[in-house]
Amino acid sequence: MILNLATSFQIAPEKVVFLYEENQKDLIGNRMLESLIDAEIIYEEYAIADIEEILTELDQNQLYVDVHGGNGLAIAVISHLKSEEGLTLCYPDFTNDTFYTMRDNTVAMEPLSLPPLTVRQLFELYGAKVRDLPEPVFDEHGRKAVEECLYLRRTLDSRWTSFTKTMSTLIAKNRESSVFRLDRKTYDTYHDIFEHLPHVFDSCEPRNDKVWLTFHDAAYQILVTDSGVPFEYDTYYQLADSKAFDDVDLRVNVDWNGGEFVSGDPNSELDVVASLGCRLISVSCKSGKYDQQAIYEVKANADRFGGEWTIPVLCVDLALKKQEYVDKAAEIGVLLIEYEDMRRHKAAQMILDWIEKQK
Repeated sequence: MILNLATSFQIAPEKVVFLYEENQKDLIGNRMLESLIDAEIIYEEYAIADIEEILTELDQNQLYVDVHGGNGLAIAVISHLKSEEGLTLCYPDFTNDTFYTMRDNTVAMEPLSLPPLTVRQLFELYGAKVRDLPEPVFDEHGRKAVEECLYLRRTLDSRWTSFTKTMSTLIAKNRESSVFRLDRKTYDTYHDIFEHLPHVFDSCEPRNDKVWLTFHDAAYQILVTDSGVPFEYDTYYQLADSKAFDDVDLRVNVDWNGGEFVSGDPNSELDVVASLGCRLISVSCKSGKYDQQAIYEVKANADRFGGEWTIPVLCVDLALKKQEYVDKAAEIGVLLIEYEDMRRHKAAQMILDWIEKQK
């Protein structure tokens, strides 16, 4: 669908005719595509044998034909072009952000123009649905909470993981609350952690054999119930703060079938996703140990939507120096951003450099 959008948006026509074959009926009526095209839209089923007749019936002098419909369509259109004057072929090339047109054997090029698309819009163009998760993007107070949690995770490692498991068990039954009672023994065990989280908890108040914990907000619970979440937020902030992307989203839950998240639908939660023009940047964050399977997974997620135009990125926050991981990432086309560069806040620039190298 992104291919269809590119040409329709570039030439701003009064009418768009989408030709589809019998086995392509599932492509009809993409609501996101239709909302982005400011023109009358017509869908017409065709067979390759009928293409010359269909083109002849249209006004040749005002007709642009995008041949992304497959090799058969391209051959039929080009064959028709040889016997007709005035027909314009067009081809949007996302690899180098160029829009090509050919008219009367003359090829012209211009920069490819697309509207700034959000992460949600791109996913829905590719046939998916995105479900909103309740976690907010924190304000400056929340950023400090993230920084506190990330520092403790990096400093304490396995002890932080143990702490998050304990907190997850504590609040599992009532995640909407901001106030919890914790037994004094558990509090004493993790006292050094609690006292270093002033922006996560507004208060830790001992009352006899219990300690009352008050979160700054119920949403802050996620920072201390999943050991990897602070690193995901840090990655999100690096991309968002760069102002280089059209949109950046965090913890995106995607239904790959484009359904309504019914039981049995394949879906994934992507750690961080950004959009830039027609491209999705799919980022997986690993704050602990990982293996080559993590590299394959981020590549597989990216391939589901956009293929070569989606950038698969694996950000890691662990000094795990394995050359075979670096080699494997390079081999299959995954941008691996290791912990030194993440701590130097280089993620956004490395992604932009990677995109530029692909052109």
